Formats: sequence, structure tokens, C-alpha cells
Amino acid sequence: MVKELETFQKQRLVENLHKHVEYLSVTIGERHLWKEGSLGRTADYIESVFTGYGYAVERQTYSCYGQNVSNLIAEKTGTDSPMVIVGAHYDTVPGTPGADDNASGVAALVELARLQQRNPGRRRFCFVAFVNEEPPCFGSYNMGSMVYARHLREQEVSVEVMLSLEMIGFFSRELIQNYPLPGMRLFYPKRADFIGVVGNFRSSRYVSFFKKGMRRYSEMDSRSLTAPEYLGGINLSDNYSFWHHGYRAVMITDTSFFRNKNYHQETDTIDTLDFERMAEVVKGLHFSLLGL
Repeated sequence: MVKELETFQKQRLVENLHKHVEYLSVTIGERHLWKEGSLGRTADYIESVFTGYGYAVERQTYSCYGQNVSNLIAEKTGTDSPMVIVGAHYDTVPGTPGADDNASGVAALVELARLQQRNPGRRRFCFVAFVNEEPPCFGSYNMGSMVYARHLREQEVSVEVMLSLEMIGFFSRELIQNYPLPGMRLFYPKRADFIGVVGNFRSSRYVSFFKKGMRRYSEMDSRSLTAPEYLGGINLSDNYSFWHHGYRAVMITDTSFFRNKNYHQETDTIDTLDFERMAEVVKGLHFSLLGL
């Protein structure tokens, strides 16, 4: 792993992340049920990237508000069980191009798939792009990750951990970082320049694992929070669907609206993201996943 760290091609990763975010947030823009064809175009793009990286892609298609929508699943086969799931949602709320929320997460997802594909190993990975994470589908059975997690539970599939990539591109040296509880500012940074690793108590082992991995394998500062599921918005992403079905799951996040004033706004644009730091996040996660 030391040799791989030395030869890691960060510049290519930075360029790829930028390319993906640009296509999703600029070329396509808003991605939701009410912008005709946008979810289909997004799914086609993600599938083409997965396919270009050597994966066979399965579409888990279902009906939502009279439209067919799809999760996209790319599996790296392995002999070891249980499997590891890495996921990110590709939809946005109306009115935003969604560069950070969540083109950043999708870009990281497909690049992690590329990096893992190059490494032989016995671990089975599933890389999943989820539809319909945003309202009005969030928390309902129309939520893409809820559909997928329910399917896994019904099929009695064993999952070691699910990793939810939720907004990983906004960083600032300014003292703008907020928290759900006022007292947290006494123990956590005020600068908005770290990556968060959060989970529920059942997932605490993996919260610690990924925090340590980020610090070991990247130049990013990482901070963790293990808490009850309903504290401070840690359940407001696809990790919630897996908790709901009894699986362990961890969210990787730049802390969303606790930092980024562009959250769910038309100003959530590509020029607000830091792709050098995004690449460090992906690098840290990649080598952490190799160490599972």
C-alpha cells in the first residue's frame, strides 16, 4: 500500500472529479422528477462512466409519481462476504444545479469505483448511484436507497457496511462552521476545512475506522461524530435507509447546511467547490476501503 500511495495519480483524479461535476451540474443542471428527462440523462451518464471503467451496470427500476426511475448498481465481484456498499444520490431539489449536493458525491462514487477496479482483492463491492433522495421522496418508499436497502434485506444479503457520500466538495478556511448543538463548537473546529465521518452507535466501529483512514492516507483533517440517529441531521441522507433496515452505515460529508450557505440554492455551483480537497477525500477513502 505504501508503493500505491507513492504512485497515486492525484491530478488525474482532480480532473475526473471536475469533469463529472461539470457534466452533472452544468450540462444537465437540475436533476429531479419535474425536469423532464433530467433523471434519465443523469442515469445514462453515470452508467456510461461505470461501463467505461469496466463495470457491468444493473438498473434497479421502479415507478415513482408515474415515472420510471432507476438506481444504478456496479459490482466488483469478490469471494469474501459480507459485501461493502458505496453509494451517493444523483438527484437535486428543484431550483439548484446541485454541484455539492450531490454531484460531488456522485463524482467521488464513480472515481472510487475506477480506483477499486484496478486493485485485485477478495472483497465484494457494490457502487450504487441512488435516485430520489431529495424531498418529497426522502424517508419514503419512493426513495432510491430505501428501495435498494429493502431489496437487500428481503434477499437476506449480508452487508458489512454502507458508505454514503453526501456533499464532499465545499471547504473554507473561514470560521463559518456551525453545529447542531451550540456546545459542539468547544470540541470541534470553527474552520470549515475538515471532512466529517458520522454514524449511529451500531456503526461506531466504522466511523472510527474511516476517520483514522482519512487521516492516515490523505492530507484532509477528518472529524467524527457517533450519535443517536435523529441527532443533528445525521440521518438526512442515504445512510438512513440502511439504518432503517438494520444495516451499519456511515456518512462522509462536508457537513452540508452547517457550512455551505449554497445548500439547496441556485448558487450551489461548480465554482464553489474545492477539487483538490475533494481528491484528498477520495484518496483517503480509497486506501481505507483497501484496508477493510
